[in-house]
Amino acid sequence: MTDGSRQVVFIGGEPGAGKSRLLAEVATALYRQDTTVLVGGCIAELGLPYQPFAEPIETILPALVRDEIPGEAGDRPISRRLMALAGRREGDWGLGGQPEHHRDLYDAAVDALRAVAAESPLVLALEDLHWAGDPALQLLTYLVERTSDCRVLLLATHRTTAPERAAPLTQAITQLHRLGGVRRLDLAPLDVDDITTYLVREAGVPTRRARRPATILREQSGGNPFFLRELWRDLSLRGGLAAIDAGNVVAPESVRDAFRLRLDRLTAEHREVLELAAVIGDTFEVAILLAAPDCGTGAVLAALDDAVALGLIERPAGAAEAFRFPHALARQAVLDLTPPSRLILAHARVADVIERRFPAIDRRVQRLAHHYTAAQALGLAEKAVRYLSESGRLADRILAHADAAALFDRASALAEDPAQRDELRLTAARSYFLGADFVRAREIDELVTTTGNPGTKVRAAIGYESACFRDGLPGHRAVELLTAGLRSIDADPADPTYVRALASLGRALSYSGHVEEADSVTDRAVEFARALGDDGLLAAALQSSVTALRKPLHQPRIRFDRATELCDLAKRTHSLYDLGPAAMFRGLDAYLLGEPRYLNAAKADLLRAANATGQGHFEYLSGCVRYCQHFLAGEFDAAERTCAFLRELGESFGNDDTAGSNGLQMYMIRRETGALEQIRPLITGDEDPAEHWPPGLLALYTELELGGPAARLLRWLLDNDLSKYHNTSQWPGVLAFMVEAALFLRDETVAHQLRPLMADFAGHNLVAGEFNALFGSADHYLGSIDSLLGRGSPEELFTCALEMDVRSESPVHQAQTLAAHAAHLRRHGASASTEEVTARARSLAESLNLSRVLRMLKPPAGSSRSRRPDGLTVREIEVLTLLAEGLGNRQIADRLVISENTAANHIRSIRGKTGSANRTQAAIYAATRGLLT
Repeated sequence: MTDGSRQVVFIGGEPGAGKSRLLAEVATALYRQDTTVLVGGCIAELGLPYQPFAEPIETILPALVRDEIPGEAGDRPISRRLMALAGRREGDWGLGGQPEHHRDLYDAAVDALRAVAAESPLVLALEDLHWAGDPALQLLTYLVERTSDCRVLLLATHRTTAPERAAPLTQAITQLHRLGGVRRLDLAPLDVDDITTYLVREAGVPTRRARRPATILREQSGGNPFFLRELWRDLSLRGGLAAIDAGNVVAPESVRDAFRLRLDRLTAEHREVLELAAVIGDTFEVAILLAAPDCGTGAVLAALDDAVALGLIERPAGAAEAFRFPHALARQAVLDLTPPSRLILAHARVADVIERRFPAIDRRVQRLAHHYTAAQALGLAEKAVRYLSESGRLADRILAHADAAALFDRASALAEDPAQRDELRLTAARSYFLGADFVRAREIDELVTTTGNPGTKVRAAIGYESACFRDGLPGHRAVELLTAGLRSIDADPADPTYVRALASLGRALSYSGHVEEADSVTDRAVEFARALGDDGLLAAALQSSVTALRKPLHQPRIRFDRATELCDLAKRTHSLYDLGPAAMFRGLDAYLLGEPRYLNAAKADLLRAANATGQGHFEYLSGCVRYCQHFLAGEFDAAERTCAFLRELGESFGNDDTAGSNGLQMYMIRRETGALEQIRPLITGDEDPAEHWPPGLLALYTELELGGPAARLLRWLLDNDLSKYHNTSQWPGVLAFMVEAALFLRDETVAHQLRPLMADFAGHNLVAGEFNALFGSADHYLGSIDSLLGRGSPEELFTCALEMDVRSESPVHQAQTLAAHAAHLRRHGASASTEEVTARARSLAESLNLSRVLRMLKPPAGSSRSRRPDGLTVREIEVLTLLAEGLGNRQIADRLVISENTAANHIRSIRGKTGSANRTQAAIYAATRGLLT
């Protein structure tokens, strides 16, 4: 930290392992060396969103207000933005009800802490991260990643044992551990030697005498420092080491047994006061305690004195108005030993006192939600629902959507009125959606479609479809729910709910295979939305239209125009959840149309959406656009680095599997650079298509020139149902891989079969998925097919393809098209043109090290004009050489992986061109023309 680099230490261990004590000792020692120390913590009950950062931010807010720090937001000071994070109501902010930028909030926190660290080294001590919510963990990750050059030491404690061991925290620590300066320290239990040292100090006895009791205490405490201390406290009251020697050790199964002995020393009245204190919290205000019981001020103060004397509670240094339990386990022990009926009554009393007498207390809304929820059995469910809902709205307002969703979910479970319950469920589902928990959002929305009134059912179906789309799921179930919902309401184009449902139905139809119907439905929804003049409604309709599949699969100009309109609308209305999808499809269509100037805007808008919404998927997509730009320019090293970034980012998404997409991106790089040869020894040609992505396996066989396996797999794909690929974003790539295989195998039958499918994309570039694979112009594939089939105007198609490549500003695609054009010219004997086109292709390929293109430029054996007399095609020469070897039609067909009928047709053509009366004369012709090796 002193050398100017950020350090992070995650201190883990079981409850009572000494994590808090270690953190306190380190922080205190550093504080004495003129280091700024900010402390924050999490609590198990309802806390503020973004705990444990609220306390550190609250500590530095006065200085920020006094001497405002300039930040990126400009017109909104850092202190104003951070008031929301610290839990101050005056800090609530938003734009037209829309969630404000996550990046804005996170940057404000980072700017503030960096400013503190610039004045003196900063220690940020965060306790009990296992109770932190997803928003807090996102802020933690953001802070660590952006303070590497700061004098900051972040110390964070967390539990490593169930049930507190939290998967989101574990995932966050794993993600951050890859960064420099991030370490993990898991505290092990104390051993006999450690406990011996402890007893020597506490009991004042020599080491030899402490050894035997230490062994017993190690067995009874499990080496847990907190349990050890509490055991020793009890033993001290009963004779210390002498009690151990007399066999009087109380062997607790949990800390409750150690505390029960001390609780039993309290009077019933004093014990009830302590139970009430435990209900208030780990740290409890004396004022609330004095206001809650009926026993009077003197009795409460006497109870506190007795509890302090017994070591049950303690007074924090410098906190005259509060007491605390020495450990969370101590408080939990008191709660566990309190009868459930008394706990419920205590929660009700505390809630009533806070509500009536403490309007300005910290976390008032959250605390009331917690206490009324615990006391709801006393007829207080309505108040619990009220405060849970208010807590959820506060969390949503500062973008803590995961926290908000859980609060609304709990409120809905307590709501007694069915209509209110369904509204709360819909609100919870929306927050789950905004927090990217699409699975839970779908579960709740689908439930509401079975319980709500007609209007509510439609809204739930809309939410369900949105969550399906974001998870990339087929639309069949969404179509069912939306269709049923629309039947229950009037088909009124002036009703915004009807228009939204219509737009959602259109998208769902497109992802369930009904693309033509989807086109009509989404177009109507956009038309109705425009007529109503509602920007929010128009944005929803445009988003459904932009993200729906169209017929033909890509009508990029229509979608590009609507995506551009949606981008402009989202920025104008600050609806940045609409900006992400709009920017993504605008970028895709810019590539399809050969208009690369829009890629930079798409990349920037996706980053803006990611920062605004906290949804890392948009950052991932922005990286995909960057990959596209590197690939088009032939900057393969940079493209590979981007792939590495995308792989790491994708792994952080948990259930969102991006491994397949990333693998395809890497494959496309490696096939252009010749790196696929490295895996040739791993490929047998006998791989089971069911265990792989068959189109990708076919592409690999083609590039490695494994003719037999490629032919078998191509036939396997054609014989199986290709329609399952048609209405997916991967279909253009699947089709391109199949055409490449057919061209490699010179299989005219398959090429003829695939041509009309490729013709759907004529005049556009081909892309698979979200920039997973870039193939360039469909016209160059059509030109190659027509060249193989000896039909049409391949020259015109190659010319159109090259124009698209130039417009796309891609030297890689230009080299690919020129190489395909050169192959066509070689096939048909235009020697002068062949040399010119080949030279242009080779120049580009050599400058970019395009190994695949250079390989394509090598003419195959027997391809020169001198070896192709009488107008014989390359395929006919192959058939003729096999015929001369004495093979029959069936054997020739098997060898060349064509049908027997096709082989017979080739032989008839050969006889006609060579004037051979029979097969023997054709063989003699081949020998005399030097066609045999």
